[in-house]
Amino acid sequence: MKAKWLPISAAVALALGSVSASAVDFHGYFRSGLNYAAQGGDAYCFGNGTKGHLLGRLADECDTYAELALSQEVFNKADNKFTINTLVAYGTNDSDATDPQYDYQGNSMQRESRGEGSAWDGQRLSLREAWAGYEMPSGIQLWAGKRYYQRKDIHLMDFYYLNNAGTGIGLENIAVGNLGSVSLAVIKGQTLATQKGTGVELTNADRDVNTWHLDARWNGIPLWTDGSLDVALIYAWANLSEAQKENQNRMNNGFLAHLEWTQGNFFGGFNKLALQFGHDGYNGVGTLNGGNHAGATVNPYGWKKDLFGPVYKGDKGNGYRLIDWGVIEQQSWNLGYVFMAAHKNSFDETYFGNRCTDNACGANWSHPTGNDYAFVIRPAYKWSDFTSTMLEFGYTNQTNTGWNGWGRLEDKNRVKATKLTLAQQWTPGSHFWARPSIRVFASWLSGDLVNKQFTNLEDNHQVTVGAQVEAWW
Repeated sequence: MKAKWLPISAAVALALGSVSASAVDFHGYFRSGLNYAAQGGDAYCFGNGTKGHLLGRLADECDTYAELALSQEVFNKADNKFTINTLVAYGTNDSDATDPQYDYQGNSMQRESRGEGSAWDGQRLSLREAWAGYEMPSGIQLWAGKRYYQRKDIHLMDFYYLNNAGTGIGLENIAVGNLGSVSLAVIKGQTLATQKGTGVELTNADRDVNTWHLDARWNGIPLWTDGSLDVALIYAWANLSEAQKENQNRMNNGFLAHLEWTQGNFFGGFNKLALQFGHDGYNGVGTLNGGNHAGATVNPYGWKKDLFGPVYKGDKGNGYRLIDWGVIEQQSWNLGYVFMAAHKNSFDETYFGNRCTDNACGANWSHPTGNDYAFVIRPAYKWSDFTSTMLEFGYTNQTNTGWNGWGRLEDKNRVKATKLTLAQQWTPGSHFWARPSIRVFASWLSGDLVNKQFTNLEDNHQVTVGAQVEAWW
C-alpha cells in the first residue's frame, strides 16, 4: 500500500514546491465552572445559547463549552492567497437547568436514567466551520463552505444580534473607494418539516424545509474621527417541494435590515449603537427570548391541531430592536454595559383548511404587540495588573407570552427577572478583554422568570457561589 501512495505524495510535493505557506494558526475559546446552590440540589442558570444571557453571563453559565479553531495559509504567490479554516465546538448539555457536566468522562447520567440513550450521548460535538478563502491581489476574498459569517455579538450577554451563519458562498471586502467595503453572500439553512394534517407522506427529499439567505453588507463607512457605520440587508425565502406545499409546511419569507454606528476612542473604549428591523420571517428581532442569532433564524409557519382537524397558523408582522453596548476603559477601573429594547407588532393567519376562523387574524400567540427590554452593567475595580473585583447587575422586563413565563404567569401582563453577582478575578493584564480569567463569585437571581421547578423555592430566587475559568486565544 505504501508504494501506491508514493507517486501521489511526490505529485503533491511537486505541486506545492512554489508555495510559501504559513504555520498553522491555532486559536479558540473555552469556559468551565462550578456552581453551588445554597438551597441545595442543582444550580439554575437563567440564560442559555438560545436566548443568550439577558441578565448577564457572569455566574450564569452552567456548562463547559469550547471552540477550537485551526487555520492555515496554504498558498501565497503574487498576492494570491488561499486559506483553509476549521472550527470544532464541544459542550456539555446546556439547558435552563444544568444536566450533569461534572463527571470526568463527560457522561450524562440523566439521559441514561431516562432511557434516552447511553451515557456517551450527553455531550454536544459539532463542526461549526469548514471553509476556504481565496484572497485576490485586489484584497477581495472569494469564500465557500460553512462558517460564522461576519457575526456581531454582545459579550456580556453572549448574544449574537446579527449572525447569518451557515453553509454558503460569497465575495467580501470589495472596496468602495474610501467609503468602506461591500460583501455579498448566499447562505443556506434548513428547518425540519412537519408531517401533520393532510396525510401526505414526506420522503427523505421532503424532510427538510430549505431556506436561502441573500446577504449584503456595507461595512466601515467613515463618518467622522473614530466613527463608522455598518449596514446589512438580508432576505430569506423558503424553497418548498411540491409535497411540502401540499402538506402546508410553509415558511415565512423574511427581510432584515441592520444599521450600526461604532464610535471608537470612547472614554478609552468604544460604543456601538444598532437599529434592526425584521419583517415577517425575521420579526423575531422584536422579542428578547427569540431574537438571538438574527439572520440565521427564520420564523416558520406551523401547525396547530384541534378536535376538528389541523389548524394552520402563520406568524406575520414586524419586529424592531435597539441595542446600545460598549466598554469604557480607565486606568483604575473599567465598565462593560448593554441596553436592549425590542418591540414586535404581529398577527396570526389562522386557517381551518383554507378559511379564516372566527378567532383568526388576531394578536399572535407567541408575542402580542408589546415591548421587551433588558440591561446589564459590569463595573470592575483594578487592584493591580492581575486582579480586579467585578459587580454585574442585570434586569429584564418582558411582555408575558405564557411560554417565556413558563406557563405559570398568565395573570400578569409583564414578567421580570434580576441578577446581582459579585466576583473576584485574576487575569494577565488589567483591561476588560484580558484572558484567561479565573474567577470566584457569589450571585443572587430572582424574579417571575426564575423557574421554581429548578430552584426548589416558592419565591422564585436562588443564591449561588462558585468558580469559573474563561479563556480565548
